[in-house]
Amino acid sequence: MVKDQNLQKLSVIFSMFKSISALIVTASCTAAILLLEMGGRSPAVQAKPSSVEEAQSSLEVSATNFLVSDNQLFSSQPAALAAQPEGKPAEAPANQFSLTTKLQGQVIFGLTSGLSGDISRNAALGQRSRLELVTGLGNGTLTTRLQIDGMGTPNSTVPAGIIDTPEGGSSFGVSKPSSQVNLDLLKYEMPIGANTQLVVAANAAGADDFTDSINPYFDGDGASGSISRFGNRPSIYYLVSGAGAGIRHKFSPTVEGSLGYLTSNASSPALGSGLGGGSYGAIAQITLNPNENTKLGLTYVNARDTTPGTGSTNANSSGSNSMFGVQGSFKVSPKLALGGWVGYNKNSDVAGDKDILNWAVTAAFPDLGAPGNLGGLLVGQEPRVTGATGTALTDTGSSLHLEGFYQVRLNDNLSITPGLIYLTAPDHNSANGGALIGTVRTTFSF
Repeated sequence: MVKDQNLQKLSVIFSMFKSISALIVTASCTAAILLLEMGGRSPAVQAKPSSVEEAQSSLEVSATNFLVSDNQLFSSQPAALAAQPEGKPAEAPANQFSLTTKLQGQVIFGLTSGLSGDISRNAALGQRSRLELVTGLGNGTLTTRLQIDGMGTPNSTVPAGIIDTPEGGSSFGVSKPSSQVNLDLLKYEMPIGANTQLVVAANAAGADDFTDSINPYFDGDGASGSISRFGNRPSIYYLVSGAGAGIRHKFSPTVEGSLGYLTSNASSPALGSGLGGGSYGAIAQITLNPNENTKLGLTYVNARDTTPGTGSTNANSSGSNSMFGVQGSFKVSPKLALGGWVGYNKNSDVAGDKDILNWAVTAAFPDLGAPGNLGGLLVGQEPRVTGATGTALTDTGSSLHLEGFYQVRLNDNLSITPGLIYLTAPDHNSANGGALIGTVRTTFSF
């Protein structure tokens, strides 16, 4: 009995020793990888903020570790520290490394309401809060975004006689608002050549993370620019979102190419899910920039079971999508920029095929009234089913989306944007009268 107990004790001690050894080896390998990634640089050569303002606008968090060689693993302390006289601070060894994280945040207060017509827009006051940790890792950048969604888009269930449609939805609303903090975005960006950028995202990325949306002034990701989802960026980009990767390459000073693939359920290994088994969006774009005032994008998206969240209810059905888009922007003068886009989508599902069209023309007025302010006007048509086969439904009307906003910059960290949206025939239904939607957005940033 005593012999068995001793064997059990020796077995436990041996298991503990194996675990400790494994931890030490793992730590050594991790340290070696980080040392190679950082190029063996000392924090003494870490880059400094380029200005006092940059230093004040970012919070830097540094974590410092010591890397030891194999013959120091079982020493009580590294040789560089042991050699120091007692009572004297030790100097950091040359293989010390440091990670720098910048903290930045954004809070939106949004008030939106249907002002006239029977559209489903009760007065609502909500918020969208974001906190981003931007960490430099080697030559790349790791972005971790935490978000609380507090402003919803139109309800999916409304009383009879009330029009419910994705048309006119806000640029900062979400389909399922929640008071829970969630990991909204986790992505890593790094150069893989002088003219090539790689982006890998674990969740919630968008096409705009590696593709130029060709909509300056209007595309502020909900925090600035257009107050509507439709005006924020061309609808073709909304078909691509989730986890995956994208690459951006500059062929010349005037020609750039983008490729990307994202899926909304990449984390699930279940049948019909994963990277290739579920919904996805793949994008290819050529961006032409012949001069500093002109930009043109030619875009193709192939997607399955993704919807733009703009346009009529009929235009947001599941199935496969094959969409083409042309986007352009032209800066006429420092005070005026014109833009627009046209998009055509061939959607196919069990009900049949649909031809879906959308277009818009925009005008932006930078520094209107005062430096930093922005005025914007948009006239367009959100995605509309112009023709269908089988039992698929065609939209019976053609609604225009008319939008105007005025963004007032109060200081570097605060802006207020009132705006109006008018839909001439909501949900592209000729039986529906016009509807007016009002929004006041307040954006805090730090």
